[in-house]
Amino acid sequence: MNIAPVVFYDDQQTRLNIWWQGALFLSFFLAFNLVLYFWDQRLLADEPLWAKPAKFEISVAIHFITLAVLASLLSPAKRNGRVWRAMSYAVVAAGIFEVMYIFLQAARGQESHFNNSTVVESVMYGLMGLGALVLVLGSFYLGYLLFREYQTTRNQPLLLASALGLTIGSVLTLLIAGYMSSQQDNGITASAIEALRVPIFGWYLNGQDLRIPHFFATHMMQLLPLYGLWLGRNNHANDGTYKGRLVWVTAISVLLIMTLFVLAIITR
Repeated sequence: MNIAPVVFYDDQQTRLNIWWQGALFLSFFLAFNLVLYFWDQRLLADEPLWAKPAKFEISVAIHFITLAVLASLLSPAKRNGRVWRAMSYAVVAAGIFEVMYIFLQAARGQESHFNNSTVVESVMYGLMGLGALVLVLGSFYLGYLLFREYQTTRNQPLLLASALGLTIGSVLTLLIAGYMSSQQDNGITASAIEALRVPIFGWYLNGQDLRIPHFFATHMMQLLPLYGLWLGRNNHANDGTYKGRLVWVTAISVLLIMTLFVLAIITR
């Protein structure tokens, strides 16, 4: 079955669906952001000023594209259900709000996260937390719908892998992001500034950086579906081994993420 039209367009085939509209908006904004990145060489918190907005624009766009592709696996009845359609608009609005505020704060030379300097910034930081919750709820709900879809069809590794990636990735993301937001700052100490860092990502490799487990938790939503796609393409659906493989890969992923999370907490 050719799912491309469902991935890109609404059911009437009259316009790009809301996920692709959001992803395209962020792509255009990213292009503008990159111009600013190379033109404005200021630093904020030991990083290029415009690096953080660019990272979030890429991450949220990938999230939108992921949900667009995986939602196409749903039956028309589930995909057009009122709750999922409302959730789609809410998630896209929340993602764009997050990116716009981070961009605005960068333009002002101010931090977006852990910034309660003024009443407005404190309120906006709280709204960012609410927006992040909506993003996670959207992916979790889609994972639930995909699991329901898998129960009716069976023997489809991609459906099961997508359901596991979205639900477990959402829970782990919420756990780690919730802990991060409960802190007064990002927890990076003065000694960490001298630690080795990962190029592009900017992660500190001294064990303290919570952004590392947060990244892997969030991107379970892409990695497990890709693994499920590989299982299906290599006929593991037919020999019945895909469930065991998925369980092992999921368990190892969760163990790795939780180990990095606990390590970051105890070394702070």
